Amino acid sequence: MNAPLALCLFLLAYPLAVYPLALALLCFCARPASSAKTAPRGPVPPAALAKATPSPLESVNSAPPPLGPVSSGPEAEASGGAGSAQPWPPTVSVLLSVYNEEAALPAKLENFLALDHPPDRLELVVVSDGSTDGTDDLVRRFAAARSLPAVRLLRQEGRLGKTSALNLAAAQAGGEVLLFTDADALFAPDCPRRLLEPFLDPDVGLVGGRSVYLDEGGGESAGSLYRRFEEWLKEREGRLFGIIGADGAVYALRRELYEPLASECINDLAHPVRVALAGKKSVAAPDALVREPASPPGGEMARQTRIMAQSWLVFLRHWRALARGGRWGFLWQFVSHKLLRWLALPCMLLALIAALCQVLPGALPAASSPPGGLALLTLAGFALFGVFALCGARGGGGRPGRLAWLFWVQSAAAMLGLRRLLRGERFVVWSPRAD
Repeated sequence: MNAPLALCLFLLAYPLAVYPLALALLCFCARPASSAKTAPRGPVPPAALAKATPSPLESVNSAPPPLGPVSSGPEAEASGGAGSAQPWPPTVSVLLSVYNEEAALPAKLENFLALDHPPDRLELVVVSDGSTDGTDDLVRRFAAARSLPAVRLLRQEGRLGKTSALNLAAAQAGGEVLLFTDADALFAPDCPRRLLEPFLDPDVGLVGGRSVYLDEGGGESAGSLYRRFEEWLKEREGRLFGIIGADGAVYALRRELYEPLASECINDLAHPVRVALAGKKSVAAPDALVREPASPPGGEMARQTRIMAQSWLVFLRHWRALARGGRWGFLWQFVSHKLLRWLALPCMLLALIAALCQVLPGALPAASSPPGGLALLTLAGFALFGVFALCGARGGGGRPGRLAWLFWVQSAAAMLGLRRLLRGERFVVWSPRAD
């Protein structure tokens, strides 16, 4: 049983240890002589976080005019004719899907006004997905009080879901770049500029920013170590074949690459896949920041199950197209970063069974040798993991407990999401986290 046990342990370790080492080695080998400077990693300074939440007094007082025309017609001729480079910065449409976000929207709307981007090249398209509170009136009053034609409200009746709302917003948007965000995610003022810089490379189709999750005290939440590991992976994936999944609260996409998505698909995972299929690359901009409140206690398993069901759907619908299109590098990254993690729970169960078969007397009648060190070490490791996960579930155990519990929740949710997907369930609508 040593071979099956070793295989299961390798599959568990691969996405967390082997794959990151492979990425680092490939990036080192592919590094040009004058490599581009990357943003420093680690906790975000409090001063940088504070800039993401301007007060109403800090927001600009002048009303932005409507979004300017894209690079065609008289403006393009004034810039040097049809063959000249497009004006910079490009026009940007911020797309926001909301459902009963009356509490979060005032700060978000003020935050939009403080963005470091020419007002005549920026618009906000808010789609209300059948909101039943004062969300719609709040957006209308805000735009009217400040004479902001660049802030537009669209209403979608019948709770059709976030993805359908984004399809509607993208169809109505006039920007050359679409910037996706959430109601409770507040931009740093320079976030649009940081997201747009990589688009100077015509091969870049999508740029993903970074969320900083804050606890009640204003500091980074306990899961920040795991998220920093994720951002480390994304940076290196972007240097190779493209990031696997964007941050839904802050990413930008070239307008011409947007294609309507099925309502049950999760947009921040599907869009990097679509970009890869279009022959473009998705990259990370770790210094393009938004800040969000950390998820409240409770309901995390249900939320992760919904996300995982949507994520499985994206993979199952697109992996054949990636293979037929020869996007083997991107597919390798997807399997290594996502798929093998989603299969962590079955691998853990198989490893546990293989280890127990070596340790328990009579489990394997044909085996006469004493249990090996690998089996004993595996059982000890699982026992330690279980203790930390249990402590983390109860709010204890410090950072190891929180990480162990987070790993368990995500692993279990991956299997629950797959089971519900195979049973024909589809997740389309959502509710604000505060609910």
